[in-house]
Amino acid sequence: RFNLSKKEALDVLIRQKLEDSEIKKLGISADSFEVDQYIENLAISNGVSHYEFLNLIRSKNIDIAEYKEDLRSKLQRDKLYKKIISTKMQQVGDNELRAYYNDNLNEFSQASAFDVTIYSSADQQALQAIAQNPMSAVGGVELKEATFETAKTDPKLTLLLNKTAQGSFSTMVKSDQNFVLFFVKKKHNVQTIAFEDAKNYISSKLAEGKEQKAIEEYFEKLKASANIQVVRAP
Repeated sequence: RFNLSKKEALDVLIRQKLEDSEIKKLGISADSFEVDQYIENLAISNGVSHYEFLNLIRSKNIDIAEYKEDLRSKLQRDKLYKKIISTKMQQVGDNELRAYYNDNLNEFSQASAFDVTIYSSADQQALQAIAQNPMSAVGGVELKEATFETAKTDPKLTLLLNKTAQGSFSTMVKSDQNFVLFFVKKKHNVQTIAFEDAKNYISSKLAEGKEQKAIEEYFEKLKASANIQVVRAP
């Protein structure tokens, strides 16, 4: 069905058994209301009604009761994964959070205004050359001086400029047909967010890209300590 080798299929079955065991041990459940709500969201995302969506499932020769049971299992597994990730992130100590805070203070600073030089070009490589050597003469690059007031500026641009150190280039962004680079000459009235107020953000930031790794490590440890009896090798 999934075009797997016997060894891969065995690994999948073991993983499913381990997940089922953890779901039972942790008392994780998903009731009928949650399943129906999930179906409702799927229907909305597909631009159809709840009834029309179920008819669409039936038209593919899928039994609705089995479909709902599969969704219930999926919701339980999603809850299990979230619990694993949450537990892993709680293990991140204040020292690691504070180290990130101290190393990335620009990320937690807010200025009331920014004096910038704007470099724009249709040629991405031209802007990369400018970023590497600001004194280089590169054709096809337009320069413009500007001042952005935080209260009157798009929040996404404000976030980008706040994260960019004074006297540095921002990361490149795409604007219409051009690529744009900002050189932050000066930040006005900079206020730094306190570490305690930034902890939750930092914790979420450190979690980015680590979720899948945390889940895989969790089940690898579980598998290593589990009592697995292979009746017949693949």
